[in-house]
Amino acid sequence: KTGDAESILAAMDKCAETSWMMNVGRDKGQVIEAAFRDKRRVLEIGTFLGYCTIRIARSMRDDGRLTTVEIDETNFDVATQIMAKALPPSTFKRVRRLRASSSDVLRDGKRGLVDAPFDAVLLDHWKADYMRDLDQLRSNGLLAPNALVVADNVLFPGAPDYLTYLHVDFQRVTDQATGQPCLAVSAAPPRGDGETAATVWRSPDFETRLVDLPFEYRPETPDALAFSVFRG
Repeated sequence: KTGDAESILAAMDKCAETSWMMNVGRDKGQVIEAAFRDKRRVLEIGTFLGYCTIRIARSMRDDGRLTTVEIDETNFDVATQIMAKALPPSTFKRVRRLRASSSDVLRDGKRGLVDAPFDAVLLDHWKADYMRDLDQLRSNGLLAPNALVVADNVLFPGAPDYLTYLHVDFQRVTDQATGQPCLAVSAAPPRGDGETAATVWRSPDFETRLVDLPFEYRPETPDALAFSVFRG
């Protein structure tokens, strides 16, 4: 049904349970949606099929604007169709969609990102690019004071360079469910309950905490969202 975001998100979740997809999933999606609810200028890097784009857009302030960046042409086109069906026209108009690499967009700075500086950013693309892109966001003046940056999958499959940049202590371990390499952090909360870690890691420009939530659609695999507040 057009404009019924909840039914479309539910259909995407159901599909991903049997044929895995790179959506953040319901549990992480609800946490991100709540965190971004009062933000006015939001940037998402890694649209994929628009799952989290829909969640963020539908809960934005009336004067909010969302910019979402996707490098893959097929994903970009499909996401545009799904978003147009899920969101009311007035909300869809406030979603600026860019088909480009994050490195190109961030290098161009405010020339390409006309709504910058951003109050909130979601990183959910190639984990190896997280550190580079966060540094570009910082150095190019694309983050508003106290901007919130949320990064997905920082433990599984893991974003070690990103966590090192943020001065987060971690260890390289093996996921017991899959046998794949992943990361674990010091003073992590009990897994699977969505509790926020008490530990706050401080780098010169960011304060970071982790929210412990399982990997999307694989509840037996630990993962976390990194919540970083820009203090630069």
